[in-house]
Amino acid sequence: MNAAARTYTEIPVTHLSNGMKVTLPLHTIYGKKAGPVLGLSAVIHGDEIIGAEILRRVYERLNEEELSGTVMIMPVANPLAFESLTRNTPLDMNNLNRVFPGDPQGWITEQMAHVIATQFLDKLDAYIDLHAGGAVPIVDYVYIQNDEALSRAFNFPVLYRPSHPYEGTTATYTTAKGIPSVTVEVGGGPNFERDVERGVSGIFNCMRHLKMLPGDVEPAPKQVVMTEIRIIRPTQGGIMVPAFDFSAVGSVIEGEQVLARTYNPQTFEELEVIRTPFKRNLVILMRGLLHKVNPGDYGFMIGNLDTAEEE
Repeated sequence: MNAAARTYTEIPVTHLSNGMKVTLPLHTIYGKKAGPVLGLSAVIHGDEIIGAEILRRVYERLNEEELSGTVMIMPVANPLAFESLTRNTPLDMNNLNRVFPGDPQGWITEQMAHVIATQFLDKLDAYIDLHAGGAVPIVDYVYIQNDEALSRAFNFPVLYRPSHPYEGTTATYTTAKGIPSVTVEVGGGPNFERDVERGVSGIFNCMRHLKMLPGDVEPAPKQVVMTEIRIIRPTQGGIMVPAFDFSAVGSVIEGEQVLARTYNPQTFEELEVIRTPFKRNLVILMRGLLHKVNPGDYGFMIGNLDTAEEE
């Protein structure tokens, strides 16, 4: 299109047993000038709601008169999981971000993945997918997928270059097609206002990097690239009491230190002591307040600074 415009569509997927339609929302903003097609998505995991608010603010603030290209926004990629505030789709308990490219004849989660892949991702020239810690943990880093400069332009201080990326993700699908892709992990839990605004700023800076918006690309802060991150899950359920508060995300912990203790709320018996795994530890995901935990929940993500690429 050669004129600035906005459209909204709901892409059909299927029907529930009660007759209700399952659709996926898609906003499309056409810029006044020619340029790439950028896709933005969020809430692939239904408990990561901060991404929807980030994309709402991007939608409100974006000026199509200044835009070169097209922006396609899917703010709630898994409406069923969003409704139940769960990571996985409640009808089949599958993780949407592990089943791409999906299957039109498969589980409902696979059907949604197929629709997202063929009617959204296949149309893109660049892609940013927003994630978070979930309903309780908070997190802060950006994956390096297949375009390091674009990942760095999000301007988060911590990046992650995984040696073995997850299979079946949206980014797995787009990188295989040569589409520059960025996966962002921001906020979670209380979803602080500062995290929302950092997400908005990161998207606009990436758009300047892609020459979709006028102005200079804001220089990145000092950045560290993690190559080793340990996911720490409590093996015992109970009440987990952290040894520090939310301000510790991004903190460096030297040596073996206690991260949290889990106790039985009925007997008060201490069930587990969770400690740092490395000599120099970077806190990337954490639970910063006392919470009920089940065995296997996300407790912490700790990066190994001794194997990091530091500037």
